Amino acid sequence: MDSDTLFRFDQVLRSRELGGRHFDWVEWDLLQRNARLYGHREAFVDTFYGTDPQARRHRTWRQAYDDVNALIFHLLDRGVPRGTVMVSHLPNCIESAYLDLATSKLSMMHAGLNVDLGMAETLGVIDKLAPRVAVIVSEWHGRPFLEWYREAQRRHPEMRILVLPRPGEALPDGVESLTDYLDPSIFQRYREDDLAYLKTDPLAVHELLPTAGTTGVPKISKRTTVDWFHVHSVAIAERAGHTLYDTRLLIGPLSGGSGRLWGVHTPLYTGGRSIYLTEFDEATVLQLTQEEAVTIWVWNPALITRVVTHEAFSDEAIRTLRLVSYSGAPMSEEILEKLLQRGVVSFNVYGTSEVGGCMAPILPGISREHLLQAAGVPFEGFDVPVVDAEGRRLGPGEIGEILIWNIHHGYWGNIEESRQTYHETDERDPWRGYQHTGDLGVYDEEGYLRVVGRKKDMILRGSQNIFPKEIEDYLSKHPKVRDIAVVGMPDPVLGERVCAFVVPQPGEAPTVEDFQVYLNERHVAKYKWPERVEILPALPLGPGGKVQKMKLREMIQDILAAEAVKAEGSRS
Repeated sequence: MDSDTLFRFDQVLRSRELGGRHFDWVEWDLLQRNARLYGHREAFVDTFYGTDPQARRHRTWRQAYDDVNALIFHLLDRGVPRGTVMVSHLPNCIESAYLDLATSKLSMMHAGLNVDLGMAETLGVIDKLAPRVAVIVSEWHGRPFLEWYREAQRRHPEMRILVLPRPGEALPDGVESLTDYLDPSIFQRYREDDLAYLKTDPLAVHELLPTAGTTGVPKISKRTTVDWFHVHSVAIAERAGHTLYDTRLLIGPLSGGSGRLWGVHTPLYTGGRSIYLTEFDEATVLQLTQEEAVTIWVWNPALITRVVTHEAFSDEAIRTLRLVSYSGAPMSEEILEKLLQRGVVSFNVYGTSEVGGCMAPILPGISREHLLQAAGVPFEGFDVPVVDAEGRRLGPGEIGEILIWNIHHGYWGNIEESRQTYHETDERDPWRGYQHTGDLGVYDEEGYLRVVGRKKDMILRGSQNIFPKEIEDYLSKHPKVRDIAVVGMPDPVLGERVCAFVVPQPGEAPTVEDFQVYLNERHVAKYKWPERVEILPALPLGPGGKVQKMKLREMIQDILAAEAVKAEGSRS
């Protein structure tokens, strides 16, 4: 247990009092179980070598178990210390999952970095974590990772670089191949029962989750098997109804929190099959769904919306699909309805990067309204109050800020920021140890929470509060809209007015008048109507797939400033 942490053992006791379940296993133990019970069943498929059927890589649970054990023994044989940090910088591939499994058995900490990070952010993370091992691809879409990591190695000479080569790629000088670490000849020196010497602790920090930002050095959230898997992922897998017989397609990056949840934890717990899509493309998602008999899609609403609104989307393509599991943001009711009409239920997980998912629906007997509009009911082991500005817990029907409590450790190497995030600076604070999410929500009488928007995204037009999500939910159903995001734009008189950024359906160009007529017909108050529409080819997304509303607010401010300069020039 590191000293730079907010964790105290009484958090385990409180989690248990709130119904949280705790076990004595780590990820590797589930891999061993699956190899023994389901060894012949397929576990992992990826498109790292290509999307054509003959290029897809397939591994059974037994093959994955042998691969991971070879990796463990090779790391030990090369003197990599247990308890140290490993960083990976990989696109979606089977090896990325292997690294999580191997490090759990070695009591190492694993940080998976998003391939969209730039050089400054990458070097900043390396300087922060000082890893002993970095596993990378040499280059990705113009990002010369190997150059960056060689620069990092000059600062951290104890860090060894392992490269995962693409087909036909020669191994660069001065680095090792990850493929060599999977060589089964290591079993001539070590036996499987030697692994029994490696005792593991489910309360030790294992997964290091960088925040999703693309600017600045990401903060690194520390997670253990207990708070990240036992209380969190087990509850999600069971509520979502993932089974041994499911094939899930991971659409977004495996490196982040949602990727680890859906791409590693869920299949480990249920024994089901996972397909890792290396490069996102709507047509490829639908092709894989049809050819691999996919039953579950997992990722965020932005990418799922792009698939559901793509021209190749059809009943035949999703014939085997039964469930969409998503997180990171709300899904528009139009997309939820479009899937539901085809017998596909959508399952939302609400939470944050720091504490993970804290709630989800209870699917058996759920009402249509809750399925389409609610974030869910808190998981066992969590406390998720809604509070007012004075910090009072609010009852059903009252809107306030959402707070979350779970077992927590804070950020890597930044105890003061950890204390700020979890409000552990004041002993008298009634919500000490809770994360303030910045989201506004309201519970109903049945215990379901509905998220109405972000505090920082709320638009104040004169004295009227406008929640962008409400307007987005209405306008996402407009026939001319493919995707939409609503933000406030500055106004010298009212403070803010409503601006809608729209990705239109092909051949369409919706106007302010189109939206105002549409909202008027649905009896939406006039002060909530958009007063400006900006057309975009795509909404700006962060690495985690969330719409970056800050960029949209900056965009409309720049547009208004340019228009003001132009108007001033025409008058002079």
